Amino acid sequence: MSFRKVAQWTDLPTGRGLCVTIDGIDVGLFRVGDEIHAMENQCPHAGDPLSEGNLEGATISCRAHGWDFDVRTGFRPDDADGFPIPCFAVRVEDGSIEVDIDQRINDPRPSRAR
Repeated sequence: MSFRKVAQWTDLPTGRGLCVTIDGIDVGLFRVGDEIHAMENQCPHAGDPLSEGNLEGATISCRAHGWDFDVRTGFRPDDADGFPIPCFAVRVEDGSIEVDIDQRINDPRPSRAR
């Protein structure tokens, strides 16, 4: 696959994310400063949409049970050894946000296992 236009920079709300769907996968978009980050939009605990949680800095808190995740890495801030929520490559072209869900940027598996 390749990068796909999914939203405009101006579509992103302050303090939470925006959910977009790419090939049946819900992806949360999050603005941290001047950067956009994309990750699967589902909390692994109860499946709640992370984009509806509270975003403080680079940490999104699931609204259902308060689990926190770093939107830059997909890991829980206090558990960098666990498996992260998949995060995807993002680029911004002329104000358009583009995501490539085939370019997972945080796959913890060793490259030989892929």
